[in-house]
Amino acid sequence: MGFNIKEKLEKVNKRNVLIFVLVFLVAAICVLGGIEYYQYKELKAQKEQPAYDDYPMDLKQTDEPKKPSEYKIGMPYDKAIKQNKPILTLFYADWCHYCIKFMPTYKQISEKYSDSLNFAKVNVEDTKYEDVINSVGLTGYPTVVIIDPKYDNKVLISNAFLGSAEDLSKELDRYIRIRKILDSKKG
Repeated sequence: MGFNIKEKLEKVNKRNVLIFVLVFLVAAICVLGGIEYYQYKELKAQKEQPAYDDYPMDLKQTDEPKKPSEYKIGMPYDKAIKQNKPILTLFYADWCHYCIKFMPTYKQISEKYSDSLNFAKVNVEDTKYEDVINSVGLTGYPTVVIIDPKYDNKVLISNAFLGSAEDLSKELDRYIRIRKILDSKKG
Protein backbone atom coordinates (compact mmCIF):
# COMPACT_ATOMS: atom_id res chain seq x y z
CA MET A 1 0.00 0.00 0.00
CA GLY A 2 1.96 3.00 -0.92
CA PHE A 3 1.58 6.00 -3.02
CA ASN A 4 2.03 5.12 -6.64
CA ILE A 5 1.88 8.05 -9.05
CA LYS A 6 1.54 5.83 -12.05
CA GLU A 7 -1.66 4.25 -10.68
CA LYS A 8 -3.11 7.61 -9.71
CA LEU A 9 -2.46 9.05 -13.18
CA GLU A 10 -4.12 6.08 -14.85
CA LYS A 11 -7.26 6.61 -12.77
CA VAL A 12 -7.46 10.36 -13.49
CA ASN A 13 -9.97 11.33 -16.11
CA LYS A 14 -7.82 12.82 -18.85
CA ARG A 15 -10.68 14.93 -20.10
CA ASN A 16 -11.03 16.68 -16.70
CA VAL A 17 -7.28 17.32 -16.57
CA LEU A 18 -7.38 18.85 -20.03
CA ILE A 19 -10.29 21.12 -19.05
CA PHE A 20 -8.49 22.16 -15.84
CA VAL A 21 -5.27 22.96 -17.71
CA LEU A 22 -7.16 24.97 -20.34
CA VAL A 23 -9.10 26.97 -17.70
CA PHE A 24 -5.87 27.62 -15.81
CA LEU A 25 -4.13 28.83 -18.98
CA VAL A 26 -7.03 31.10 -19.93
CA ALA A 27 -7.12 32.57 -16.41
CA ALA A 28 -3.34 33.12 -16.43
CA ILE A 29 -3.51 34.81 -19.84
CA CYS A 30 -6.36 37.06 -18.65
CA VAL A 31 -4.50 38.06 -15.49
CA LEU A 32 -1.22 38.71 -17.29
CA GLY A 33 -3.02 40.55 -20.08
CA GLY A 34 -4.86 42.68 -17.54
CA ILE A 35 -1.62 43.59 -15.80
CA GLU A 36 0.02 44.48 -19.10
CA TYR A 37 -3.00 46.55 -20.15
CA TYR A 38 -2.97 48.42 -16.80
CA GLN A 39 0.75 49.17 -17.13
CA TYR A 40 0.22 50.32 -20.71
CA LYS A 41 -2.54 52.72 -19.63
CA GLU A 42 -0.42 54.09 -16.77
CA LEU A 43 2.55 54.66 -19.05
CA LYS A 44 0.36 56.34 -21.64
CA ALA A 45 -1.15 58.62 -18.98
CA GLN A 46 2.33 59.57 -17.73
CA LYS A 47 3.49 60.44 -21.23
CA GLU A 48 0.44 62.65 -21.80
CA GLN A 49 0.97 64.53 -18.52
CA PRO A 50 3.39 67.47 -18.83
CA ALA A 51 6.68 67.17 -16.99
CA TYR A 52 7.26 69.32 -13.91
CA ASP A 53 9.64 71.53 -15.85
CA ASP A 54 6.93 72.23 -18.43
CA TYR A 55 4.78 74.09 -15.87
CA PRO A 56 5.23 77.87 -15.83
CA MET A 57 6.99 79.20 -12.74
CA ASP A 58 4.19 81.60 -11.94
CA LEU A 59 0.76 80.34 -12.85
CA LYS A 60 -0.64 83.84 -12.37
CA GLN A 61 0.74 85.78 -15.27
CA THR A 62 2.03 89.02 -13.76
CA ASP A 63 4.28 91.80 -14.90
CA GLU A 64 6.56 91.24 -11.89
CA PRO A 65 10.21 90.56 -12.58
CA LYS A 66 11.08 86.87 -12.64
CA LYS A 67 14.41 86.92 -10.75
CA PRO A 68 14.90 88.34 -7.24
CA SER A 69 17.79 90.50 -8.49
CA GLU A 70 15.40 92.23 -10.93
CA TYR A 71 13.23 93.62 -8.11
CA LYS A 72 14.09 97.18 -7.13
CA ILE A 73 13.55 96.91 -3.39
CA GLY A 74 15.43 98.71 -0.65
CA MET A 75 19.04 99.77 -0.81
CA PRO A 76 22.40 98.10 -1.22
CA TYR A 77 23.45 96.19 1.88
CA ASP A 78 26.69 98.19 2.16
CA LYS A 79 24.72 101.41 2.53
CA ALA A 80 22.03 99.97 4.83
CA ILE A 81 24.51 98.56 7.36
CA LYS A 82 25.95 102.04 7.98
CA GLN A 83 22.64 103.31 9.36
CA ASN A 84 21.12 102.73 12.79
CA LYS A 85 17.88 101.39 11.39
CA PRO A 86 17.29 97.61 11.44
CA ILE A 87 17.65 95.95 8.03
CA LEU A 88 15.32 93.23 6.83
CA THR A 89 17.92 91.38 4.79
CA LEU A 90 16.93 88.83 2.19
CA PHE A 91 19.58 86.27 1.24
CA TYR A 92 18.61 84.82 -2.12
CA ALA A 93 19.78 83.11 -5.29
CA ASP A 94 18.30 84.00 -8.67
CA TRP A 95 17.86 80.32 -9.58
CA CYS A 96 15.98 79.51 -6.34
CA HIS A 97 12.29 78.85 -7.03
CA TYR A 98 11.34 79.60 -3.42
CA CYS A 99 13.13 82.95 -3.62
CA ILE A 100 11.25 83.82 -6.80
CA LYS A 101 7.96 82.88 -5.16
CA PHE A 102 8.78 84.94 -2.05
CA MET A 103 9.64 88.19 -3.87
CA PRO A 104 6.09 89.61 -4.16
CA THR A 105 5.69 89.15 -0.39
CA TYR A 106 9.04 90.82 0.25
CA LYS A 107 8.01 93.71 -1.98
CA GLN A 108 4.69 94.09 -0.15
CA ILE A 109 6.44 94.03 3.25
CA SER A 110 9.02 96.58 2.09
CA GLU A 111 6.25 99.01 1.21
CA LYS A 112 4.46 98.49 4.53
CA TYR A 113 7.51 98.79 6.81
CA SER A 114 9.64 101.36 4.98
CA ASP A 115 9.40 103.78 7.93
CA SER A 116 10.61 101.25 10.53
CA LEU A 117 13.08 99.09 8.60
CA ASN A 118 15.62 99.32 5.84
CA PHE A 119 15.46 96.62 3.20
CA ALA A 120 18.40 94.97 1.50
CA LYS A 121 18.85 91.95 -0.74
CA VAL A 122 22.03 89.90 -0.73
CA ASN A 123 22.72 87.61 -3.66
CA VAL A 124 24.48 84.61 -2.10
CA GLU A 125 26.46 84.08 -5.30
CA ASP A 126 28.05 87.55 -5.10
CA THR A 127 31.51 87.11 -3.58
CA LYS A 128 31.60 90.64 -2.15
CA TYR A 129 29.04 89.50 0.46
CA GLU A 130 30.97 86.38 1.49
CA ASP A 131 31.69 87.66 5.04
CA VAL A 132 28.06 88.60 5.69
CA ILE A 133 26.83 85.29 4.31
CA ASN A 134 29.24 83.33 6.50
CA SER A 135 28.31 85.32 9.60
CA VAL A 136 24.63 84.49 9.16
CA GLY A 137 25.16 80.75 8.70
CA LEU A 138 22.76 80.13 5.86
CA THR A 139 21.19 76.71 5.51
CA GLY A 140 18.82 77.40 2.62
CA TYR A 141 17.17 80.02 0.46
CA PRO A 142 15.47 82.35 0.88
CA THR A 143 16.77 83.32 4.30
CA VAL A 144 15.44 86.47 5.93
CA VAL A 145 17.39 88.02 8.79
CA ILE A 146 16.84 91.24 10.69
CA ILE A 147 20.27 92.76 11.07
CA ASP A 148 20.29 95.59 13.60
CA PRO A 149 23.58 97.52 13.49
CA LYS A 150 22.58 99.73 16.44
CA TYR A 151 22.42 96.74 18.80
CA ASP A 152 24.83 94.47 16.93
CA ASN A 153 22.02 91.94 16.69
CA LYS A 154 20.87 89.40 14.12
CA VAL A 155 17.44 87.76 14.24
CA LEU A 156 16.68 84.91 11.89
CA ILE A 157 13.07 84.88 10.67
CA SER A 158 11.85 81.30 10.43
CA ASN A 159 10.86 80.21 6.92
CA ALA A 160 7.53 79.19 8.43
CA PHE A 161 6.65 82.91 8.54
CA LEU A 162 7.62 83.61 4.93
CA GLY A 163 4.50 82.00 3.45
CA SER A 164 2.34 85.08 3.76
CA ALA A 165 2.71 88.80 4.32
CA GLU A 166 0.42 88.55 7.37
CA ASP A 167 2.62 85.98 9.14
CA LEU A 168 5.78 87.90 8.36
CA SER A 169 4.13 91.15 9.53
CA LYS A 170 3.38 89.62 12.93
CA GLU A 171 7.06 88.75 13.39
CA LEU A 172 8.22 92.17 12.24
CA ASP A 173 5.72 93.91 14.53
CA ARG A 174 7.05 91.86 17.44
CA TYR A 175 10.63 92.85 16.64
CA ILE A 176 9.74 96.53 16.25
CA ARG A 177 7.93 96.50 19.65
CA ILE A 178 10.99 94.95 21.33
CA ARG A 179 13.33 97.43 19.66
CA LYS A 180 11.21 100.36 20.87
CA ILE A 181 11.47 99.01 24.42
CA LEU A 182 15.25 98.74 24.04
CA ASP A 183 15.44 102.26 22.62
CA SER A 184 13.43 103.69 25.54
CA LYS A 185 15.72 102.01 28.11
CA LYS A 186 18.92 102.94 26.32
CA GLY A 187 17.99 106.59 25.85
